[in-house]
Amino acid sequence: MRSAGRAPRHSVAFEDSATGIASAHAAGLYVAVVPSLPGTDLDHDWLGSSLAEPKLLAWAEGLRDSRV
Repeated sequence: MRSAGRAPRHSVAFEDSATGIASAHAAGLYVAVVPSLPGTDLDHDWLGSSLAEPKLLAWAEGLRDSRV
């Protein structure tokens, strides 16, 4: 599977539901989560309160730099 010209291990899915997260992980993607319901416990590789958080960019750059 390839997404936007990249292998899944070099891709990130942005999700807010358990179903979407399970699908993304099954496809081999990293998952960034901003829960739509407070207090929701979702499996994730990155968790934040907004996609505008500078920490998200730093995390994504770390993925690229680690050559995973």
